[in-house]
Amino acid sequence: MQKPPDYERAVRSEFEAVRAENTVQAYERFIRRHPGHPLVGDARKAISRLQGR
Repeated sequence: MQKPPDYERAVRSEFEAVRAENTVQAYERFIRRHPGHPLVGDARKAISRLQGR
């Protein structure tokens, strides 16, 4: 029987890919996919930084 995937590890891995892409669109996509995750705060900060706020 296969182990269930580690959700937290998968989300963090996805966020690292988003950080590497470093675009507003990538961060917004992450927020839509994981609205309740603690990394959403980091994504919002990155969006503000990219938009020069």
